Amino acid sequence: MRLFSYKITHDSGFAPNPFGHTLTLATCKPEIRRCKRVGDWIAGFTSGELNGDPVGDERLVYLMRVGEKTLIRDYFWDPRFQDKIPNMKTKGPYPKTGDNIYRPLSEWAHEPAHFEQLINPNHWTESGPDLGHRETDIGGRYVLIADEFYYFGRDPMYLPPEIRPKVPKGQAAHGWGTERARAREFIDYVRSEFKPGCHGLPHYWKDEESTSQIQSCGSC
Repeated sequence: MRLFSYKITHDSGFAPNPFGHTLTLATCKPEIRRCKRVGDWIAGFTSGELNGDPVGDERLVYLMRVGEKTLIRDYFWDPRFQDKIPNMKTKGPYPKTGDNIYRPLSEWAHEPAHFEQLINPNHWTESGPDLGHRETDIGGRYVLIADEFYYFGRDPMYLPPEIRPKVPKGQAAHGWGTERARAREFIDYVRSEFKPGCHGLPHYWKDEESTSQIQSCGSC
């Protein structure tokens, strides 16, 4: 068992995206997406930038086990993830939040220029595609797909000190690893307290727009 923790600075339901039938990490964190393996666990924690939690008091925003790792070009066409393609013509945040934003322009697309960035509310600018984010996102090469996940969003989970995994003080491109025994205690604790799936909404969603969207969260 391998567990890696990092701090989240933005939580809009985009990275990770807990909607549809499961949670996915398709954008941002390129080193984690490129290097982590099927079977690894990834934990995202609060940060001062996200919600003011100071170093040492970070809370759990989400926990996922990587059940599948697929290339970004294959993710776009996978029928399981068509509902993660942003739909900017509908009301409410859920249809717009999808992380499936890179349409491959060729069968063997693998470089940033080989993809069209779709209109979306996260990695887009007033003048068009955000090429900086496209470079970073495509640089991660893969999408991580959870086969078990716990997403708390704006209601992050407090953890007793005795079972807390290692959490970096700042940003960590690859995440910080936790020794196997402590990782097992941490994961077992989360499993004992919650069923897999969504237990909160993203930090940046407005209540009046999102109160019904908790029903759209995926679960195992």
